[in-house]
Amino acid sequence: MKLPSLAQLAAEYGRTIRRFPLVLVCALLGTLAALILVDQEGSREASVLYNILLTAILALPVMTAVKLAAERSSAPASSAWPAQAAAAALLVVYAATVPTDLPRAPLVHLLRFFALGIGCTLLASVWPFRQKGEDNRFWHFTSLVVFRIMLAGAFALVLFAGLALALAALDNLFGMAIPSKRYAELWILTLGLFAVPYVLAGLPEDWSALGTGSDYPRPLKVLGQYVLPPLVAVYFVILYAYIAKIIVTWSWPQGWVGRLIIGFSATGILALSVLDPMRERTESLWIKRASRWFYLILLPLIVVLFLALWRRISEYGLTEGRYLGLAVGVWLAVIAAYFLLSRSKSIRMIPASLCAFAFLISVGPWGMFSVSEQSQIRRLRGMLTADSILVNGAVTKAPAPVPADHEVQISAILIYLYEVHGFSALEPWFGETLRADTEDAGNRFKGPEYVAELLGIEFHPYDTPGREQYFAVRIDPQTPISVAGYDHMLRAGYGGRAAAPSPAGEPVAGAIETAADSVVVRFVLDSTTTDSVTVSLRPLIDRIVAARADARGSEISGEEAMIENETGGVKVKVVMLQADIRRDDSITVLNSYDALILYSRRK
Repeated sequence: MKLPSLAQLAAEYGRTIRRFPLVLVCALLGTLAALILVDQEGSREASVLYNILLTAILALPVMTAVKLAAERSSAPASSAWPAQAAAAALLVVYAATVPTDLPRAPLVHLLRFFALGIGCTLLASVWPFRQKGEDNRFWHFTSLVVFRIMLAGAFALVLFAGLALALAALDNLFGMAIPSKRYAELWILTLGLFAVPYVLAGLPEDWSALGTGSDYPRPLKVLGQYVLPPLVAVYFVILYAYIAKIIVTWSWPQGWVGRLIIGFSATGILALSVLDPMRERTESLWIKRASRWFYLILLPLIVVLFLALWRRISEYGLTEGRYLGLAVGVWLAVIAAYFLLSRSKSIRMIPASLCAFAFLISVGPWGMFSVSEQSQIRRLRGMLTADSILVNGAVTKAPAPVPADHEVQISAILIYLYEVHGFSALEPWFGETLRADTEDAGNRFKGPEYVAELLGIEFHPYDTPGREQYFAVRIDPQTPISVAGYDHMLRAGYGGRAAAPSPAGEPVAGAIETAADSVVVRFVLDSTTTDSVTVSLRPLIDRIVAARADARGSEISGEEAMIENETGGVKVKVVMLQADIRRDDSITVLNSYDALILYSRRK
């Protein structure tokens, strides 16, 4: 393979500039804005550079979509300018919504940016192929762009690694003090000046030749036939076994199952999309049958997804995550109905409908941000009114102690509003501003603990129902550990540190097995278990959570960290040195732990 010369590279770069001038201008503006922001090391002052950076990133796929759509139309090249002007106007409107003090603003602005980014990227893939009968061209174009992006990322990493090594050499060999931020700036330059033009240069110009060949990339065939289907099968077995458990036990589905359903759906749809060009071949007619069965199998799972989400929404209201789960469920239902009932079964329906959903849920009073905020404010208003804290739209002192469960739920809502939306909607209740007490407060609000104090309730920062919580505890290093009555001690763990093997020649313990909720000590003689004892960790977990749930990362005493059990003359004590705990609604589990296992057995 002959490497291109510098003259060829320069000519290719010039051709790309002439073809995509607006896209490369946006890339340059975004690169400059990012470089200045990094050089300022996250200046606390408000800066319009945040507006430029986020808008420029969205402009890359939008302007590319407009340009490619114009190339595919039969209209003169000058007709593309009105569409580009309209796209630029929409981008300017978006830029005006981005706060200039973005790092201190609520997360809603970044979440909206990511949602719009997904919509804009999908728009670039489907807009040029909006006419009928272009599924094959669309598939080849999408696969080409994906491979080009992967190559650009790999080349950018190699280029960055080489240049970063050169900077490190200047720093270490010649004593030139190279600030760490220079490496971040180097990565930004690599992406903006190399990766983006490289991807654009690989976009096809001869649209008539796109997808006319019969070759099917072998890596995609391996992915679609031998990698993704086993994953779909694993998801299928797990999910339908869980549905059987729901039916047998007549229990409500847990919220976590929604992630598995979405993972199953995404993997299956990806597999069918990868194999789409082969479905008309005689030897691959099984793909059509697999597609129909997949969408039939998907229907009961969509029902389970809605049930799982409805339980959490009915108890804790809507948040962006739950709204998004509902939107994904609706989208899956639409896609399943389309591929089961439609005659055309166009693969473009998948990204086109996703693009429409992404834009639809990102803006407006029906969008996930507005609906979620109003849902939580309604919950907060209802509880404050029931506790006589909110009277005629104004906060007053509660006439009686607030129930503990209300304090926990109010704290959770305040934390959510503070992190995602801010307290602008609550300010009329208090008759005062809830902004931070600084000259440059901007979009920064006082903390949720301050608002809880104004409400006259006790603030519970970590006991937040309706979402997963993680916290860690560790034993006080100064606590004494009694070993009286025990002959042996080993160190073991779960979720990270493996159980320690028995000492060589040890005549007592044969094996220690650790699980998320128990520790089992077995005594083995000639490969036969003679005695065993199981220590349930559930009482220990409940005791730690009850005492320390509001103190993330706290130390626990020796009494709190220990639990014992004795069966048939075998005694075992578990001393929890440290533990990482996950809470999801009423479910509490140990993600990992490190423990001392003390044991003895009567001779």
